[in-house]
Amino acid sequence: MAYVVVMPRLGQTMEAGEIVEWMKSEGEPVEKGEVLLTIQSDKATLEAEADYSGVLARILATPESGEIPCFEPIAIIAAPDEEIDVDKILTEFRANQGA
Repeated sequence: MAYVVVMPRLGQTMEAGEIVEWMKSEGEPVEKGEVLLTIQSDKATLEAEADYSGVLARILATPESGEIPCFEPIAIIAAPDEEIDVDKILTEFRANQGA
């Protein structure tokens, strides 16, 4: 099952962040709790850990994406060899978020 990775809220006042660097590339394995990316907020640069284990199937936002609102999709983690339909996954994610 594929999981959507969102821009985390790394502080109570954080409303958006910018991706500084992905620690993994698409297709690489990811372990829950492993540092997945570095994020710049208005106050600090912080590391964000993966909430799921699997493979980084798709990166949806990059350092060039600029400021991204908290809880906006930034990547998809899937099971190894899982075929993913990005549009379908994001449509279902947004439907479940009430968007």
